[in-house]
Amino acid sequence: MKTFFKLLVISFFISFSSCEQEEVITEDNINREVKDEKDECETAYAYGKLDEATCFIDDDDLNSNRWGWSIGPISAYHNQSYPIYQAAGGCNIENGEEIGTLTIVYESNYVLVDFVANEGYGFFETHLYVGNEKYPRKRNGQFTVAPGQYTESHNLGDGSLDDNYKIDDIDGGIYIIAHAVVCPFKKNVKS
Repeated sequence: MKTFFKLLVISFFISFSSCEQEEVITEDNINREVKDEKDECETAYAYGKLDEATCFIDDDDLNSNRWGWSIGPISAYHNQSYPIYQAAGGCNIENGEEIGTLTIVYESNYVLVDFVANEGYGFFETHLYVGNEKYPRKRNGQFTVAPGQYTESHNLGDGSLDDNYKIDDIDGGIYIIAHAVVCPFKKNVKS
């Protein structure tokens, strides 16, 4: 019976994680501090300079109505920080709000990526794509920008002011997409 249950759970996880889905935000995160009724969780993406960033909406190779950016190509021995914007629909940063910073360090065969939230915000999920193409691909070979299809992800439960990734065995020109679910946040101090 235990083996059957384990197989059932594994099958559910595989089928659930392989589907392209929107992120689901729950309201039971105990460290979330809602400042007023208008404040709520938002989707956020790291933004590269105009010559480094490709807006999903503007890319004819993608055919997407989602906003966000692919940063790259980036070559080895790269060390740079990028702003993270929430609610910048249509890739219009004037309508969004800068809520943090993404730092990318690309050495000869690995990449370090650090999400750091500005004061008053926290990350509840992060999703990261690192690859030699602008976007990850679905099983059918088509490009996708659905965060659930990115190569890496962390569910940060009660929220966090930062999150880190180390991706090994990387070479050549790479692209990065950094997505987060960000909410108003105040870290609780335990006594």
